[in-house]
Amino acid sequence: MMKINTLYYKELRNEEFLGIHKNFVELTASITAEEILPPIEAYRTSVTEFANLIEVSIDESAACTASRLDKERNIAYTACKNFVKSIKLLPDSEMQTIGSALWKLITENADPLKLNQDQSTGIYENLIAGFKNTGDASLTKCGFKPYLENLERKQAEYLTAVQTRNKALATKETGVNKVYREKCMEAFNLVATLAIVKATVNKDEACTQFIKAINNHIDQKKVQLKIRKGKGKTTATPESPEAAVAKLHTETKEEENAA
Repeated sequence: MMKINTLYYKELRNEEFLGIHKNFVELTASITAEEILPPIEAYRTSVTEFANLIEVSIDESAACTASRLDKERNIAYTACKNFVKSIKLLPDSEMQTIGSALWKLITENADPLKLNQDQSTGIYENLIAGFKNTGDASLTKCGFKPYLENLERKQAEYLTAVQTRNKALATKETGVNKVYREKCMEAFNLVATLAIVKATVNKDEACTQFIKAINNHIDQKKVQLKIRKGKGKTTATPESPEAAVAKLHTETKEEENAA
């Protein structure tokens, strides 16, 4: 029997919770089984109600500040990268050696400009630490130190802004929000359960593809959550209405090794 991968939905911030359920609702568009259509509509309604609840009072200032600072640290990184690329091409052998060492650090890490904010944060931390290990004398001699200090400053400002943003988001985790989140989960569980039955018993291809697409979204979100935790191990947490989908089809799946 097919099943939906587990995801501890309580770890999701309100905007993340809404985003993933909006995606899930869009995925139901391919389902044509008549007995599932009313639950799908009820699910769609519950997601819309939750969206209306959290969107009417969202203060965007903290989120906008974090987004702006993320762009600024990206600009600082690009300046670092361009400077390193130039000094490793200088005719001075000592400069070439320093530049090559710094360039190696850059190429050994993923490009932070192509990653989400959480992933980029980890890359920037690695790069800053690596650059510093090159030695203050070498960084000063080649002229890279001001570029590194600028990147480090932008990284610190971004991390402070993220903490402020997260505190602002946490204030919206009210009792009313919890009720509406649980309504979304209950509606989703019913749709998922019916889709699994149709896929398993009736070999319904649309339901099969729906389940696979849902699992793909869940696996991606789990990777993001692990990165946010610094790739720490996920500890067992008691189940709740948001902890897993209905028992009929979860069977307590082992955590995917999608870190």
